[in-house]
Amino acid sequence: MKQTKTTSIRLPLDLEKRMLSTIVSDGYGLRGKSKWMQEAISDFLKIPNFEEYVDIASEMTGLSKTISLRINLDLWESLEESVEVVRKKNPLLDAARSNLIRASIFQKLLRKV
Repeated sequence: MKQTKTTSIRLPLDLEKRMLSTIVSDGYGLRGKSKWMQEAISDFLKIPNFEEYVDIASEMTGLSKTISLRINLDLWESLEESVEVVRKKNPLLDAARSNLIRASIFQKLLRKV
């Protein structure tokens, strides 16, 4: 079994509902939430200039739902490197990791449509 790190983020309620609905309709089931989210992060980090999309997540309001996810260590390292890229572009951005994960979820849902 791969080692993982656990983190929590806050999402707007409507985004969380849409995400859970998509996870189920994609065949992951509710137990597959972390796997779906890891795929979202991995896919997002492959987008050229992904750091430009993180600003969208920083402007989200109504972050009323807290969710936890497990991230395998390889992806965690990539995520941490990406957080540094985001912070270099926008040093005043708070919660860069959470915003990056939120942007990943948002982009995966957008690209599904």
